[in-house]
Amino acid sequence: MEETKKRVYLDSASTTYVNREVIAEMMPVFNSVFGNPASVHSFGRDAQDLLDRARTRVAKGINADSNEIYFTSGGTEANNWAIVGLAKANAGKGKHIITSKIEHESVLDACKKLEKEGFEVTYVGCDENGIVSLSQIMSAIRPDTILISVMVANNEVGTIQNLNAIARTAKEKDILFHCDAVQALGAIPLDVKSMPIDAMSLSAHKIYGPKGIGALYVKKGVLIDGLIVGGKQESNYRAGTVNIAGAVGFGKAVEIATRDVTVNAHKIKNVRDYFTRSVMEKIENVTLNGHQYQRTCGIANLCFECVDNESLMLMLDMEGIATSIGSACTAGTNIQSYVLKAMGKTPEQVKSSIRFSFGKNISKDDVDYVVEKLTTIVKKLREISPLRKTTKESK
Repeated sequence: MEETKKRVYLDSASTTYVNREVIAEMMPVFNSVFGNPASVHSFGRDAQDLLDRARTRVAKGINADSNEIYFTSGGTEANNWAIVGLAKANAGKGKHIITSKIEHESVLDACKKLEKEGFEVTYVGCDENGIVSLSQIMSAIRPDTILISVMVANNEVGTIQNLNAIARTAKEKDILFHCDAVQALGAIPLDVKSMPIDAMSLSAHKIYGPKGIGALYVKKGVLIDGLIVGGKQESNYRAGTVNIAGAVGFGKAVEIATRDVTVNAHKIKNVRDYFTRSVMEKIENVTLNGHQYQRTCGIANLCFECVDNESLMLMLDMEGIATSIGSACTAGTNIQSYVLKAMGKTPEQVKSSIRFSFGKNISKDDVDYVVEKLTTIVKKLREISPLRKTTKESK
């Protein structure tokens, strides 16, 4: 009888499984409380009650008011809506936007879309650790700057930005500030009232909630145009019947994630650090990408000298180990990480880097299995690597 292969999922930065408590809360929406919340009858009112509760839970998770939360189809829509909606609603004050080179593609592509419509965008850089340059942001500010958008935590290397400093700089200049918090929610505490944040993008499927649901926080009084038209849902800002089951699951997932954020972060960080130490003890010429300390608990982006990252990822997958080269949104494109390039990594370093991202179900036994397989695979790949031969010849 063939032995069952161990399976280890180290791609939680791409998505997570759905928590059982979340599923339990969602189930009645599919067959018991299935009304449309826009309907005025009792079935609709019951659904609206669930939606209100979900909105309150999401709001509480970031210390916002419930009427500042608008449900979306996910983080990508939230980012698109924030960038395009804020820019167009405030275009009377100017048409200049500042963002960073290491933002998620949903922010960068939204900015590129606006550039085609007459807006100007400045893309600021970061240092070798992935920290976005505050001095570059300050230098880029112009009288017609209306929006600054910088993510809370990078999805590829986990680096956490100096958000408070950036937000306060924007506030001092009367500029709107948006942050993509998709990778940060559930990993670090978030509080929109403790710093001047005008808009924040959130998503459920990174925190053990369902896919297809996210939210945009918009501070009271901030002008924003709607992105999707054709209905009066979400206070006339976002047309379409709301994904009630998703919203209910999102609300529960936020409640769990924010309730357990400190405990989970400590546990995941311990496992991640154990993995990193084990890898560096057993494999030579491995370096960490991103800030050593100022990063989310679950991400370890490592560079294996003279190893092709695609081959490494595929061979790990054959051993039942799931990893990724970068953002899931760029998977299958053969495009090397623009984040690592912006951090000053050489093309060889970029091509040798791979992301391991840890969920709360990963144990040290799982890590031992991964390190064992990783050690063998890296050795094999280095033996056949043309880069290895070139390095030896140059010496």
